[in-house]
Amino acid sequence: MTRVISADRVHGSAVAFETGGGVAGVLILGQSGTGKSELALELMAIGAVLIADDQTLLQRDGAKIILRAPPPIRGLIEMRGLGILQAQTLDCAPLAVVVDLDTPETQRLPDPAFAQVLGLRVPCLRNCASKAFPAGLKQYMLSSAIKDRQNSRDGKPVPP
Repeated sequence: MTRVISADRVHGSAVAFETGGGVAGVLILGQSGTGKSELALELMAIGAVLIADDQTLLQRDGAKIILRAPPPIRGLIEMRGLGILQAQTLDCAPLAVVVDLDTPETQRLPDPAFAQVLGLRVPCLRNCASKAFPAGLKQYMLSSAIKDRQNSRDGKPVPP
């Protein structure tokens, strides 16, 4: 089932990783209480930078979706039981992957899944309920950037 996002504001958190080829954004979606902020904090602990928590603005820019925080909540993230925390942020980042915490991943080696975001097809990862998911997601982001650098028009690797 393809998740379709047509609104320019979503109930979700967003972080970004520096991938060597620029920044790449992760949009974390799920119902209230599914752990969006918790996953964002776990990703921030291993090198991601916060873009937005709880509400994320989406803007289509040609073949890219740009992630931003609404100004009133920029730089803030909630940790249940601890309160509202201040965090270093990025103003914006291009969306690279959607994480769907509402849908469990039951396959050991799942087929690629996609979300439709403002009319663009974006890779979508499902909730695999593993303690290693944040580390695996970071590695996914880094290996995706490596693949992108290797896929030039003439088939030769693009220098970093």
